[in-house]
Amino acid sequence: MVILTWRQFKSSDLPFFEDLISTSSKWSKNELQGLSTEEYIEQYDGLSGEWRVWETTGRLVAISFHVESAPSNQKPWLGTILVKAEERRQGIASAIMNHLSDEFKLNGQKALFAAVPFDEYEWSNFLTDCGFEQFKTEENKGETYLIMVRPLE
Repeated sequence: MVILTWRQFKSSDLPFFEDLISTSSKWSKNELQGLSTEEYIEQYDGLSGEWRVWETTGRLVAISFHVESAPSNQKPWLGTILVKAEERRQGIASAIMNHLSDEFKLNGQKALFAAVPFDEYEWSNFLTDCGFEQFKTEENKGETYLIMVRPLE
């Protein structure tokens, strides 16, 4: 069992975030789209979400972003999750999802949503491994996204 703690992201965590990005080329291509890390983070300022840094045994292992009430459906959404390359496939992402899900359940939520580019099969498989199910597809700015949902009951 993975034991994680978290704290809010702060500007001094930018080098860690950039390290995660440097080992996640697909994520960088799809998400940053030429933006700096600071510009990427600023895109989410108006969403009332929370950036978190996750640690295990004193080591930084992941960064996540989520919103408790997205403008699209007023439901919780996972926006970003990046795990340190050498820590992947060890249950860290699942532990993060479980922690977030427990928080949302306590607030009366019934589901957690996420979206991935339709053709990013590794991402949808990753979310499936973390308890998400395929929900529907949506078009946004000429791109097709797979909307996934993790039931919280």
